[in-house]
Amino acid sequence: MKTAVLSTLILFISLSGSAQIKKYYSVHQEQQKFYDSLAIFQTGEYKELTQSKIKLPKNTNDCNLQKIVFGWHPYWMNGSEQNYQWNLLSDLSYFSYEVDPVTGAPLTTHGWETASAVDDALANGVKVNLCVTLFSGHESFFASAEAQQNLIDNLLTLVQNRNANGINIDFESVPSSETTNFTNFLINLSDQFHTNIPGSQVSIALYAVDWSSVFDIPVLKDYIDLFIIMGYGYYWGSSSTAGPTGQLYKMYNFNYTISRSISSYLNKGIPREKLICAVPYYGIEWQTQSESIPSSTTASGHSKTIKAVKNNTSGYYNDKQLEENSLSNYYVYNLSGNWHQTWVDDETTMKYKYDVIQHQDIAGIGIWALGYDDGYTEMWDLIRDRFSDCSTTPCQYTIFDMGGPARNYYNNEDYTFTISPDNVSLLSLSFSSFSLEAGFDSLWMYDGYDTNAPLVGAFSGTTNPGIIEVYGDAFTLRFHSDGGTTKSGWIAEWNCSPISIESTTMKNIDIYPNPASGILNFSDTPDKIKLYNIKGRFIKQYNETKSIDVSGLPNGFYILKINSSNNIIFKKLIVQH
Repeated sequence: MKTAVLSTLILFISLSGSAQIKKYYSVHQEQQKFYDSLAIFQTGEYKELTQSKIKLPKNTNDCNLQKIVFGWHPYWMNGSEQNYQWNLLSDLSYFSYEVDPVTGAPLTTHGWETASAVDDALANGVKVNLCVTLFSGHESFFASAEAQQNLIDNLLTLVQNRNANGINIDFESVPSSETTNFTNFLINLSDQFHTNIPGSQVSIALYAVDWSSVFDIPVLKDYIDLFIIMGYGYYWGSSSTAGPTGQLYKMYNFNYTISRSISSYLNKGIPREKLICAVPYYGIEWQTQSESIPSSTTASGHSKTIKAVKNNTSGYYNDKQLEENSLSNYYVYNLSGNWHQTWVDDETTMKYKYDVIQHQDIAGIGIWALGYDDGYTEMWDLIRDRFSDCSTTPCQYTIFDMGGPARNYYNNEDYTFTISPDNVSLLSLSFSSFSLEAGFDSLWMYDGYDTNAPLVGAFSGTTNPGIIEVYGDAFTLRFHSDGGTTKSGWIAEWNCSPISIESTTMKNIDIYPNPASGILNFSDTPDKIKLYNIKGRFIKQYNETKSIDVSGLPNGFYILKINSSNNIIFKKLIVQH
């Protein structure tokens, strides 16, 4: 019996479904349905089949998250929590309490009451949420006040009994006719949770595209604590064209993307500090008409996790390629005369999604699903390098508007982000392309950490700003677009040079410190003088002066950057009062 079950698991552990899908189902619903069909997953026997045999070293860095990292832990991944890097996870959502729409009682809680993943998360200071799923029968549920209250009572008890932190509502395929009832239920649920469990968290899973406008954001934003975009399903198993399930930017003619979803939900009124974008730790493999990109599919696709592709037991995933419009990974191979394409992200492309999340300054990321990279550390490393206080900003990097490298930005965008590389002596931004709607859409650039810093320039139209140099160690960009015409936007690369504290000599510039007064005098008048601390962080700038007062600085080492006659010199300064 175990052999038969194991054969079934091998078919799907990567995660696959073999039936032709006639309509769109979310990956949450599709995978829950598959694993619920396996009786073995109702026992503890499945652990030995799913958990990684690789023992991973724990992250030894003392890194603290600066963003929310919200991961769904499906019950079928029980056992994989042994390899979670808890210091890089803020929230775990146990998947799931399956709602009986007639009574509100659980069809199953999948072992929530005893799951070790819940215990381990709480022991490591990670918030724990119980995910609540309802994928059909919405009319029956919303027609019954008794079923709704029964569900709320059950959830309060289950969360309190586990000393957990809250719930995550994942109601999918809600018909538009139930929008008002859905909204009222969420308000009632939130009020009861916040009253009965002070400090509790109520979050909701948002569709990548809210086709039927079932989320009344202007009302819900005052009740829901976190809104989590399911940033996947842009291409799915029954898609007629193969493509990236977590499409960041427009690849072909299907113009629904993570960047657009974020902009859309922000425009609907979700506060940035409440909005999270979940990313896929899986992709889809299809049989296709050809090896070309894009290509039509000839059969329903199957899910593949990051782990399955990295394991590469089939040998089909040796030639990773980058689709340059969407910035997504794909693999192409031919089997028995039929072409196949597999689209799945890893750390090399997920970083671009994280760029957008940082630039839009939303609350953080979600992960569907924890354990889908089990046996590998690269995705944890990327979270550490992008969203923790151990992160570093490189001295060279390319950025885009929200349309990405080849597509237009979107209407009604308004966001600000700051770039501050480490140990900077000269920071510049070089535009390789630039096109905005003249007079309506604009990009502003500031020399500093926010929009209160000196304005370097305001740019609109099609005149390329060229190379812009800032005099501090950071620059801030703000972009605004109206509701009309959009253009191709911009591609820009920032560059910097690391600070050298070696003293050098430049004619006509000498420093005469006066220890008694704390005044530095110059024999010539530099255009600019910039003062840094020894770690390379900018402190202050002086313009066209022959002397500066450093008497207010604490004792220590400092660096002077002196610009004069188009020359630059660094001087090492020792302040000792």
